[in-house]
Amino acid sequence: MRLELRDVWHVYAPGNGFELPALRGVSLTVEDGEVLGVVGGTGSGKSTLVQHMNLLLAPTSGAVFVDGVDAGTLRKSELRRRVGLVFQFPEQGLFAPTVEEDVSYAPRQLGLAGDEVRGRVRGALESLDAAHLARRAPYTLSGGEKRRVAIAGVLAMSPEVLVLDEPTAGLDPVSRERLLELVTGLRSAGTSVVLVSHDLDEVAEVADRVCVLEEGRVRSIGDPAEVFYADPEVAPATVRVVAALGNICPGLGRPVRFGTTLQALRGLLEARG
Repeated sequence: MRLELRDVWHVYAPGNGFELPALRGVSLTVEDGEVLGVVGGTGSGKSTLVQHMNLLLAPTSGAVFVDGVDAGTLRKSELRRRVGLVFQFPEQGLFAPTVEEDVSYAPRQLGLAGDEVRGRVRGALESLDAAHLARRAPYTLSGGEKRRVAIAGVLAMSPEVLVLDEPTAGLDPVSRERLLELVTGLRSAGTSVVLVSHDLDEVAEVADRVCVLEEGRVRSIGDPAEVFYADPEVAPATVRVVAALGNICPGLGRPVRFGTTLQALRGLLEARG
């Protein structure tokens, strides 16, 4: 599925003298089967942007398109099934007595048969290495387990685009790594992922393209090397290190991910040894 925002503006409290423009003419696409990283400082418009992707927020002007069709003409339930949005700290919304019941809530609202619901719940939990939690009460889980269960509730809807707003915030390193593995696994399975994060290093590890927002505008968008090396001030540590060495070691290239950066630096040391 191709998701497109065209010249989207969003103004909070319009017409009362306290207008606050949060998005200022944002145009971008989420291509089929890609991971799009969205980064930017506090107040840059990241959360406002992603809430437009399934029209949880309606544009003040501009439009959102799903496979070329104006999303405003689609049923909201269908749009939000196809574009699943996971808010920051989604575990705060867990409410059912057991994990299985909680994850099954959204697919049951689709009117699916019991066997289909159970299959989706099982598949979503397994994809997050959480199947063993099905009979547990959500309040008994760790923070990382709760986060995975909350995401499973959206995955059980079988979205074509999964939007994750700061999914690793507050998680321990092991839980963070598992979530990033989920992102790459979804991409491999053909699901598009929009990853909003303040952590440039994790975006560098998984994103196919990066969108940098600044004051509600797209500052830059493109593949990670293109975006990060054009502006090392808005770049992960790997890029800042290589950029600092670039003038004296042009053979390093433009690695972005941690592993490829280490490999490039190791090659440089060996060549000079």
